[in-house]
Order: sequence, then C-alpha cells, then structure tokens
Amino acid sequence: MGTDVKSGENRLASYIGISGPDTPKYLHANNFLAEFFQDDVQSREMQYTCDMFYKKKILLCEEDNDQKKKQLEESFDYFFRKFSGEDLIPFNDKRHYYFPLRPQMLRGSSTNLRHLLYCMIPGIEKEETYHEIQDLLYEYLYSGADGVSYLMGVICEDRNFDQQSWKRATKRNYESDMLKAANFKKVCVNFKEDLMNLLTHDFFRRMDFYKRYDYLATLLNCYVIQFIINKKAVSSNRGYVLCQGSSHLARCGAYHRACVQNYSEIRFVFQTELKQFYIECLKEEQAEDKDFVVEESEGKIYVTGKNESKEFIQFVRQVFHSNIKDKMALSLYPAVRRVFALDEKKKFSAEEFAMCYMDVSSARKGSALVKISSALNTCGKDIAFVFPKTHSKHKYFALSPSLLDFFVRLYLAKQESTYAYLDNFLNFLQDWYGICIQKNARMDRMLKSLHIKVPFQEFRLNEQALIDNLDEINCLIRLSDSGYVITLPEEKGEFALL
Repeated sequence: MGTDVKSGENRLASYIGISGPDTPKYLHANNFLAEFFQDDVQSREMQYTCDMFYKKKILLCEEDNDQKKKQLEESFDYFFRKFSGEDLIPFNDKRHYYFPLRPQMLRGSSTNLRHLLYCMIPGIEKEETYHEIQDLLYEYLYSGADGVSYLMGVICEDRNFDQQSWKRATKRNYESDMLKAANFKKVCVNFKEDLMNLLTHDFFRRMDFYKRYDYLATLLNCYVIQFIINKKAVSSNRGYVLCQGSSHLARCGAYHRACVQNYSEIRFVFQTELKQFYIECLKEEQAEDKDFVVEESEGKIYVTGKNESKEFIQFVRQVFHSNIKDKMALSLYPAVRRVFALDEKKKFSAEEFAMCYMDVSSARKGSALVKISSALNTCGKDIAFVFPKTHSKHKYFALSPSLLDFFVRLYLAKQESTYAYLDNFLNFLQDWYGICIQKNARMDRMLKSLHIKVPFQEFRLNEQALIDNLDEINCLIRLSDSGYVITLPEEKGEFALL
C-alpha cells in the first residue's frame, strides 16, 4: 500500500501489498497513529528543560551539591527528550522509534506499513468509522488522569491537544482490490474486531501507558503477518502456519523441519508476486504475438519490445518502474550476459524475461525482492514470533512468552471472561490466526502437503512446550493431569471451580 517513496516503488508496493524494508514495531505503531492524529509541527521547536520546569514551579530540586544537581538536571533532560517522544531512541544502530506520550509528539517515517493496516479496517473510508476509531485511540492512549497521562498533562500543560486537529483535511481511501478477496475479507473483519477489543477492554486499558502502547504495536505487527500469510491462501478462505509451542523447544526432529519448511513456503509468496508483477508490466510493452529481443552491440545490451530498441537499464527502469541507475550498467551487465546467455541475439517470452531479470536483480544488494520479503521476518522478530533472531535461513514460527501473554489477554477479552479452557484457546488460535499447534485434521493436511511424517511423541512435546510456556508467564491453572485453564496473571489468585 502507498508510502512516501518514488512512484515506481509505490506502484510495486501497491501491487505486492506491503513495502520494504520494514520499520520496527514501535515506529510502525507511531505511523499507524499518524493516520489518525496530525502532529503539531510548531511544537517540535519547543525545547523542554529542567530549568524551564523550575521557573514554572512544576519541579523542585533540594540537592545542595552543585555538581550532583547539575548531573540530576542533565539526567532529567536526557530522560525527558528520549521517553517523551521529543527525541529519537536508537534501535539496531540505523533505526529509531519513539514513545509519543502526547498526540503532538507523533513522528512519521518515509517507509512504513501504516497504509496497509489503515486499509484493513472495514469501512474506514466512512467518516463515522474513521472518527470512532480515532476517538477510541485517543481514549486508549492519551486520556485519563493516572500515570504517565497525568504526569505529561501537568508538565506539558501549555501543549493541550486541539480536538479540531482530529479531522482529516480530505477523505482518503487506499483500500486495494486485493483486500476485498475472500482470503482477506475475514482477516480485515478480524482486525477491526481485535482492534476494538484492545481499545475498549479493561484487560488492556488498565495497563500503564507503555504497556498499552506495546500491546497496540504487537496487534498491528500480528496483522501485517496475517496479511502475508493469507497472500498464500489463494484457494482457501485463510492461511495457516505450523507453530512451535515455545521458542525454547529443542530445534530438532521432523516437526521442527516441517515448521522451517512451512515458513519458507510462506516467504516464497513474494517471489511469485514479484514475478507476476514483472510479467504484467512486460505485457504492456509487448508487441502482439511477439517475443522480446535481447542482443548485445558494441559492449551495450539492448531490448526490443513493441516500441524502439532501448538499452537494458533504460528498458527495465521504464517498464518495471525501477529506480536502477545508469551507473549500475557496468556492474550489472556481466550478470545480464550470463543469465540471458547472450552469445547471440535471443528472443524471450514475458515470463522468461521476468525470470531472467529476477535472477539478475536478486544478486544486487537491496533488490526489490530482498526488501519486500524482509517484512515477514522483521515484523515476526519484533513481536517474538519468528525465530531464530539471527541471520539464519532456517526460520520458523514459535510462541514466545510475551506474544503468548498478548494472545491470552486478547482471547479472554473477547470472551468477556477471566478464565477459559486451554483447548478452546488453541482452537481460537487456529481458527482466528491460522496458528496450528496441536495435532488435528488441519495439521495433518499441512504435514502431508510438506511430505513430512512426524512421530506422535513430537506432537506431545510441542503441546507440553506450550503448557510450560503458559506456566512461565503465570497464565496456567492445572485442573488435572490433562485438564488446563488459562487466565490472566493478575486474576489467578481468584480462581475457584464452580
């Protein structure tokens, strides 16, 4: 979906549905919020310091030692800049994220996924739906007289939020046709329901600001992954993933190999999408019933379609809307000669040309395929759903304690209950998110398609890993050797069998 990038990359991002490289989850949440709140450009020039708060008599320092007092003031200034959203917090050296404690502290990013999630809210193009979500987001994060909201209200009393700025200047509808397909409709409906539950239920609202913000970011990243998973579900109403019950499960055995292979097949969807995008672009440039001619002449490579012959770099830049530079010709042409086997003039169909070009561009650092396919891995690692977190190619889905806590809390909020049976929770994960953990007919069909046989004891180990995971986060109550109930850690002490 659209991003603030060049028109060529914008067209590719619209076709694929997401753009890359992806942003870390907190900046991702910040970008989503920026769809609903306008940031206050003038307020960015305001610099809050400890001295300023002294003069307003908001803060008082009773330290007599001048050196210690100066250190305290410097520490306060640093903390306020970083954790009030006034300044960047480094993330993995090159990336940054913010904690926007007031709507005016929101910052945007040039590459993000906010449009995708914004469009995944059914009816968001309607003004009443837009304002309903906007009001709930404000109430969820910025209202109330407790904790950080109260503190920021006192300290930043001269930066009151203007409610009129909530209104959009113009109505926009970025929704693409792909989100209307059968395999996306249900995901979009689920996203809106989950978002509403998160924004309104006490299981989330009673948390402190940072926890509420983290839960919102987790939900948003979950649905970027849901979007990717369901791009593969071309013949069914939803996509599914094989998932390990815990990230601590031993990385061995047939079930683990199946999880790795399942992850690889989902990620492969981007290669299929990109190939189809290139083919459709080529068909617009293809003469009727004629192939593309590729030849080398005087050290340069030329491509002939339905129009005049063009140098290779110019051709792909125009037809594929690529941002590849002319200076790349010298480094790219050896790969072009090799892949296209240009010992003589050759003809290529649209599909053949697309496949060859993908082979050529995949070797180029920062290619479109590498950038776009990084979204699944990045979003998954940020919410601790994709492991390992290293550069290993053998990645797989697993439930970490933090992600499992989020799913338990969201499920119980949907059920309007503080307790639920574990089996019902596992069925919910499969039906709602396509996360398969226990052995059943769905998992059997997935394993059959992967041509992997898994011993029964490995299923038991996976389920036990999930139980241990729930125990670790204090969300499990044992009724018997085979009966379990899930609950919230803060509610566990109140449990009693009826």
